[in-house]
Amino acid sequence: MIRQKVITVNIYTGEASKGNDKTQEVELQTVNKYLDEGYTVIDRFTSGTNSTYHINITFVLQKESE
Repeated sequence: MIRQKVITVNIYTGEASKGNDKTQEVELQTVNKYLDEGYTVIDRFTSGTNSTYHINITFVLQKESE
């Protein structure tokens, strides 16, 4: 049986604009939790928001179980 989950995360990137290298590392704890449970990312979609400093990322996760 194949199980799927769809998770959307919203990331604030404003902190990256304050550093010299303009980068920011973000750990997505919810996505990591499902990866630890054996799910794999089979697709992802990004979308902007009305805010200059936010981005939405939608992950499609899949796991095959017995």
